Amino acid sequence: MPNHYDVIVVGVGSMGAAACYHLAKRGAKVLGIDSQQVPNTNSSYNGNTRVIRLTYQEHPDYVPLLRDAYQLWEEIEQESSTKLFHKTGVLYAGFPEGEAISGVRLASETHNLPCSTLTHSELAKQFPQFTLPEGMVGALEPEGGYLLSELAVETYVQAAQRLGAALLTSEPVIDWSSNAQGINIRTRCGTHVAAKLILCAGAWSGGILRLPDVPLTVTRQVLGWVRPRRPELFQRGDFPVWNIDPHGDRGMSGIYYGFPMSNDPAEGNGLKLARHHPSTPMPPDEITEETFAADEEEILLPLRRYMPDALGQVQTIKVCKYTNSTDGHFIVDRHPESDRVHFACGFSGHGFKFASVMGKVLSELALDDKTQRPIGFLGLSRFANL
Repeated sequence: MPNHYDVIVVGVGSMGAAACYHLAKRGAKVLGIDSQQVPNTNSSYNGNTRVIRLTYQEHPDYVPLLRDAYQLWEEIEQESSTKLFHKTGVLYAGFPEGEAISGVRLASETHNLPCSTLTHSELAKQFPQFTLPEGMVGALEPEGGYLLSELAVETYVQAAQRLGAALLTSEPVIDWSSNAQGINIRTRCGTHVAAKLILCAGAWSGGILRLPDVPLTVTRQVLGWVRPRRPELFQRGDFPVWNIDPHGDRGMSGIYYGFPMSNDPAEGNGLKLARHHPSTPMPPDEITEETFAADEEEILLPLRRYMPDALGQVQTIKVCKYTNSTDGHFIVDRHPESDRVHFACGFSGHGFKFASVMGKVLSELALDDKTQRPIGFLGLSRFANL
């Protein structure tokens, strides 16, 4: 007979690792199942670091969740004696009508967040590392910074295991079913039984969720590290996390962002940067670690345009995955097939910073059938066909 668990978590990545921890912390008997090793480079959190920021340009309704996320990141740091968060501030640059500046202004005004505005001349004087077109302005958020993403997942998994959670890796889930008695999970090597199920399978969510009216697209994204020609200008302590919205400037689109340099090899070799913009959709199993000449050009373009002193040889390129919802917002809800099943998916390239609070939310949904945290705007009800 298979072991019976209180909760099974399918997908032990960013959200799943945190969910396993929060469940085990409440005394639940937990099994985490992942098709890969944990942590691994075939993931959405691949690439060492991820930005965390409070003045959330995507939508002001995320800010209350972010406040909880900050507190929960601090708690796991203290419990594990592991440094996961570096507060560097986040600099936003863009045209006043662009997504970054208008979104930051809305979030800061709605929630009374600390965020200073910079004129074009003030931006040039305070941050001479950038050469920005006339008309671009800035906003500086002091509470932002970055998280060590792969280390964070590993830290949550280890903390969950210390609290008694079991982990089954390199074990793809073939199917799941629900009935009045509970949940049955079938994997390649056997069947596992639980009272509740959490699905947070990242790029593989589309197949395992069985929700055809909630389309998800998976895209290949690249992250790069460059050796600047003047590295002394871009060191942590003197240089913030940055975010540039070209808003069509010279044909550029998406959001370009990056990190200060660090001497910590766990953060990569050089100055890290990337473009936040969904690439071409691909089946998740077709996305490999292979890189191409076009990837290098994607990394170098914003440096040529906006950061000439950072331009230099590309040191490393890594590949990660976005799992995109149709509106770019997360999807977190109870599964329509069963009250025993909850899920989180569609984090659309901006979800990692929420992993601490999403793990807590999923644990509350599984154990209490509700959460007091404001996730209503992320629910299935916004999709007309459901």
